[in-house]
Amino acid sequence: MKKFLFVAASIALFSFAADKFITMRIPEPTVNYHWNNLNNIKVIADQSNLPHAQVKFIIASIDSLQKDMAKNARLDSTVAGPAPVASQKKK
Repeated sequence: MKKFLFVAASIALFSFAADKFITMRIPEPTVNYHWNNLNNIKVIADQSNLPHAQVKFIIASIDSLQKDMAKNARLDSTVAGPAPVASQKKK
């Protein structure tokens, strides 16, 4: 009985998939630029001659992307300095 419970507990613990997170460091002006571009794409799609269903899909997709960006964005107050330079070896 102990072996069965051990196996069942092991399967239960290992059956959960871990989420993978990707962290990107993007300067704030770049994020603002792309955010404004997404808003402009929504306006262009709304004024286009595309069928209504396609326009709704485009706008909903962009809204979803922007919502996820806003929800997961974190402000890093540190300023990235220049990359370290490798020291030269003396001969």
